Amino acid sequence: MTVTAWIGQYCLNVADLERSVAWWTALGLRNTSQTEIPDAHEAIVENPSAGGKFQIAQQKNQQGPVDLGDALWKLYVNTPDIAATFKNAVTAGAEVVAEPARYDRWPVSVAFVRDPDGRLVEFVERHPWPADAPADAPWLGQYCVNVADLDASVAFYEKLGLTCTSRTDVSEALEAIVETPGRGGSVQLAQQKNGGPIAHGAGVWKLYVHTDDCAGLYEAALAAGGKPVTEPTRLERWPVVVAFFTDRDGYLIEIVQRLG
Repeated sequence: MTVTAWIGQYCLNVADLERSVAWWTALGLRNTSQTEIPDAHEAIVENPSAGGKFQIAQQKNQQGPVDLGDALWKLYVNTPDIAATFKNAVTAGAEVVAEPARYDRWPVSVAFVRDPDGRLVEFVERHPWPADAPADAPWLGQYCVNVADLDASVAFYEKLGLTCTSRTDVSEALEAIVETPGRGGSVQLAQQKNGGPIAHGAGVWKLYVHTDDCAGLYEAALAAGGKPVTEPTRLERWPVVVAFFTDRDGYLIEIVQRLG
């Protein structure tokens, strides 16, 4: 079966939604929507002109700090001015991990901070800055999640209709990007070289994958080894059909088919 799928936003749990929204908007991103659902308060943060969407959620039963575990390795933020973005992040309360520095291996400068919940955020400025990229504000790149077996995880997502567009070997991990070129966002999968089981914690809630055929993609996911959570269901509140499954590493995936 041939299915069409593309990456939507990723959703991460936070301890304090308003605090997190304030921090991310201090970097130059925009809060474009806020929603209340039965189990959480949610917000979308993005640069509407480029990059991906980032959904942050404060679960209504959340008490105290979020147990991040080590499922999420890092978030990428692309910026035309890494010094300014880094300064804004620190002024807004970020923990400094590494100040801006130029890489030898790639034509980029990078810096690392931790957001209000302790997640690792990597700022990236390309040299030269791409002519077709926004030059006035940062934008979201992919998020990077740890997997037990990179080859197996890539194969799983390829069976959902996504494409592996790059593979990289860095000092700590083997990495791969999966996406639908020219449509939607991207996800970076990383197999850490030090091995060991992944402690999921509660930091990563879910990843949205969009499709024109929810039932077909759900069937393909289960055939590829995904575990069923919720069969395709038409929602009353929005004109969408959704389904849920977990991938081979236990990450929750929400399939979304928009109607009309």
